[in-house]
Amino acid sequence: MKWSALTSSMALLVYWLTLAPDLTWAHAGSDGPELITAAVTLGVPHPPGYPLYVLLGKLVSHLPIGTVAHRFNLFSALAMAVAAGFVCQTAWEWGNQKRPLSAIATGLTFAFTPLVWGQATITEVYALNAAFIAAFLWALLSQQSVWLAGTLAGLSVTTHLTSLLLLPLALVHTPWRKWSRLGTAVLLGLTPFLTIPWLARTNSPVLWGQPDNLSGWWWVASARIYRPNVFALPLPEWSARWQAWQPILSHQLAGIGWIFIPVGFWQTYKKNQWRAITILGTAVLYGIYAFTYTSHDAWVFLLPALLLLCLLISPTLHHINHASLTLPLLLLLLNFNGQNLRQDWQVRTLLETNATRIPANAIVITPGDETIFTLWYWQHVENQRPDLIVIDGNLMAFDWYRRHLQQREPSLQHLAEDDVPGFVTINSNQFLVCGFSLLNRPPAVPNLQPCIED
Repeated sequence: MKWSALTSSMALLVYWLTLAPDLTWAHAGSDGPELITAAVTLGVPHPPGYPLYVLLGKLVSHLPIGTVAHRFNLFSALAMAVAAGFVCQTAWEWGNQKRPLSAIATGLTFAFTPLVWGQATITEVYALNAAFIAAFLWALLSQQSVWLAGTLAGLSVTTHLTSLLLLPLALVHTPWRKWSRLGTAVLLGLTPFLTIPWLARTNSPVLWGQPDNLSGWWWVASARIYRPNVFALPLPEWSARWQAWQPILSHQLAGIGWIFIPVGFWQTYKKNQWRAITILGTAVLYGIYAFTYTSHDAWVFLLPALLLLCLLISPTLHHINHASLTLPLLLLLLNFNGQNLRQDWQVRTLLETNATRIPANAIVITPGDETIFTLWYWQHVENQRPDLIVIDGNLMAFDWYRRHLQQREPSLQHLAEDDVPGFVTINSNQFLVCGFSLLNRPPAVPNLQPCIED
């Protein structure tokens, strides 16, 4: 695996050079502060709870380097570099262990694709998910142990539920007599989900749902809250989404790489029809899922599809051999400046400029994810402003959130029902209740007094 190790090392070096130094919301990374806080305090972040990420993140938080946020950004870089290494290894074995340059080029093409690179320099779950997907594909397509492939598939699901889309691919490439073995291995890989009830009892400020019972656990682990988004984009909105996504897609693979896909598919098809069909089919399935998912950042779900498509490119790169390095080099040159987050101090600046001015002992009502997640990190990871009671106006709609809030802050009143205006009015007799947004969004409650005056 020396060529895959070399690929991972080169990818990691580039990621390190462009790594965000601290908290960042870049590349749809607004969940980052929540994930870090959940890992440090052993909590349960938004469904499906990402238990494996939380447990590994707890170890990452103790690394003796930089800020805690920087450590988690580095964790993403390392995970994505591992993914690139496995892409290289798979391409190397497909090429009968000949022409290592083309295998390295395949791995680096994946690594330097803008969407992939962007997720490697911030805190999110997608890099770890990519690492397990790439390892699973290597184990499956290189005919390693069924136990290994199945376990890796299960572990990938614990890092993102979209990995369930890989299961048909796993079944096709596993002899039917070994399906029971594969299924058992997948279940073994899913066992981190069993830690969610324990994580729910750690008194972490990050606790979604009520996962200390079976129905509550399933609500979290199955991400029931997000099911209405799946395959739900209304048909009249397809045209607008396609227009919005065209620039994103055109920048992946430096444009010319898209031409290599049908060529590589045909070369793969001539040698192994099922391999070519199932890899392309799974990539298309991921694409359909992403395109029809009703979320503004659904494009990030395309990352596994790009991984699969890079594998299809590998036969073409193998054919051109030395010239194959042109593609990752072109991606590197085209995307370095756009992906460079080394000077991204926006979130830190907003915190130090605005959050430090919030009056003492206030109840702070936030209007969205970026602000509440960042304040969680600020309070519970960096131990800043413990005097503040931070509440998100949107999360107040959930019974479980109000119950957790009542347990943590027993002095608060009027939490039995979803009535934020009433909550503000009643608690204003005892506390200063004010609205705060790091992004200058409208307050969660109309006419709510701002925490800081411009």
